[in-house]
Amino acid sequence: MSSSEQPDQPASGPGGDAPLPAKESPAGGPREVTSDELLCDADRVYIHHEGQCYTLRVTASRKLILTK
Repeated sequence: MSSSEQPDQPASGPGGDAPLPAKESPAGGPREVTSDELLCDADRVYIHHEGQCYTLRVTASRKLILTK
């Protein structure tokens, strides 16, 4: 890698304290968002998909769990 090339940036700012803006993607392509953008200050978010409700929650050990 030359000195002008940059590696992929992490999903948070320096020190992991401030989230970076969501990455833009081509129309129809996948978006990248941080868990902070999804959850805001909550510990869970409900996702409605094809008539079903799913819960995305943060565990005590800061892991994400998606349940139906």
